[in-house]
Amino acid sequence: MTAPLLSLKQLGVSLPAIGGGGRAQVLEALDLEVRPGQMTALVGESGSGKTIAALAAMRLLPRGAVTTGQALFEGTDLLVQDERRMRSLRGRIGMVFQNPLSALNPSATIGAQVAEGHRLHAGGGRAEARARAIDLLGEVGIPGPARRLDDYPHQFSGGQRQRVMIAAALACNPSVLIADEPTTGLDPLVARQILALLARLQVSHRLGVLFITHDLSIVERHADRLTVLYAGRAVEWGEARRFFANPRHPYSQALLTAVPRLGQATLRGIPGTLPGPSARPPGCRFAPRCAYHRPPCDDGFPPALGDAEEAVACLFPPPPPVLAQGHLPSPELRPGLAPLLVLENVTVRYGSAAPSLQDVSLTLRRGECLGIVGESGSGKSTLGRAILHMLAFEGRILLDGQVVADLPVADRRRARRRIQVVFQDPRESLNPRLRIHDTLAEPLRLGGVRERGRLGREVAALLEKVGLDPSLATRFPHQISGGQAQRVAVARALAARPEIIVLDEPTSALDVSTQAMLLTLLRDLARAEHVAYVLISHDLAAVSWLADRIAVLKGGRIVELADTDTLIASPQDAYSVALIATAPRLERGPLVSIEA
Repeated sequence: MTAPLLSLKQLGVSLPAIGGGGRAQVLEALDLEVRPGQMTALVGESGSGKTIAALAAMRLLPRGAVTTGQALFEGTDLLVQDERRMRSLRGRIGMVFQNPLSALNPSATIGAQVAEGHRLHAGGGRAEARARAIDLLGEVGIPGPARRLDDYPHQFSGGQRQRVMIAAALACNPSVLIADEPTTGLDPLVARQILALLARLQVSHRLGVLFITHDLSIVERHADRLTVLYAGRAVEWGEARRFFANPRHPYSQALLTAVPRLGQATLRGIPGTLPGPSARPPGCRFAPRCAYHRPPCDDGFPPALGDAEEAVACLFPPPPPVLAQGHLPSPELRPGLAPLLVLENVTVRYGSAAPSLQDVSLTLRRGECLGIVGESGSGKSTLGRAILHMLAFEGRILLDGQVVADLPVADRRRARRRIQVVFQDPRESLNPRLRIHDTLAEPLRLGGVRERGRLGREVAALLEKVGLDPSLATRFPHQISGGQAQRVAVARALAARPEIIVLDEPTSALDVSTQAMLLTLLRDLARAEHVAYVLISHDLAAVSWLADRIAVLKGGRIVELADTDTLIASPQDAYSVALIATAPRLERGPLVSIEA
């Protein structure tokens, strides 16, 4: 067996507790290996300790952090080196961060940033470093690298910026590349290209890749080995192929079943939340959320069943999960039902540039979920904003047969209350200075509810409707999780008693487990509240699970519109075919059953 390039042995990290008073153990006893030419995936929800493990290995933890164990790079323990020695070693371990726009210097050209590592670690001159930067940019797929060398980060797309980050990480000919959520926020087509690029570089450069992600479907095709991390402890590890064929830990199974897949009828979220360092149970960390919990699980952290190569930390490994195939259409749809919303030749222009949206015609029926999919820049969010009358457009938008723009002011205001919105990032759309109660009470007041007692009761009812404890009403947005914040955003939209909700990338900022729970909630609400959705997303699998029909948008135009099952089974446009190829699919096998 090939010797590992990077080996974490019983790695632990503690940080000063927030608010003072003691320390928080955020990572414990992690063992992990990265070998030449292979990809090791480190998987888990936000807060599980994935990024902390990578930063510990690179010695980039914040001041006050204490590490234990070893982080061996080619036999050298990184944790005991002085900073001067670490600077030279970091040149041999490249790192690609999640958000390239924040990781790249906005005031420096990308050529200077890619060349910097080569000059610092290889000692080459300016001309040599510039030539090296051109070669690297070409290798990672930047078109016309010599021409783009003096451009700045803001002049590149998200996928191109991530390629620039990879080129900068390769500048020193590293042996190991750490990729921390490098595809988060990217379109599936771009994400697939980035993964294919990493896989190619892994082979051509004999790179060992440590790939950090919360989404198992991302690494399913490329990982050689895999470690699942939960609340700071590894709960399962081993060969990726065997793991995906038969995940053994309940948390691993829950992560897999939470990922939307084409052809999947049921979607299972993970109830509860990941415990913080001060709230971790004494036994199995996953026990409070586990459907297979038994009393012995509370006695201590379970010993690993297996060996250093492949094991699961579970006393009672459950049988493999079974997922159902099929699509469940909204029960409100009836043939011949008059459309609730109609778009006729809607076009949106920004200045003198080419139209961002061109001649889009759509209908939406009561109780229907219409999915809008496409890459970034295709016009998806522009379409949503046009439906909401948040920007100027050409063409007509009719609500219940009436042109909204032609209505008197008072009627137009009432019509707009019938269409609400849930934005992509709840942290940005919720007022940080308002408590949750005030956020939800505002649309209720606008709807005529004035009496304080009634407001309190209706706010509590809204929170319960979206699966939240009414006690959260006293908190501010920063005091709740991202998943809870997005549920509050849904509750705020429901407060106006709308007939249509525009969902603009509502799950893109969420972990897969939280995403699954939100999608399930949205489906349940559609049935209970008889509300129609316009679901905008680049995640075709998530859209296909909820939507009755899907419109594929490219370059501001609809290139295909069909019911979900027809589109997935028989796409007609080449772009639709490419989108479907990037989405995880539920194949017939041990995890699949048929649901009529």
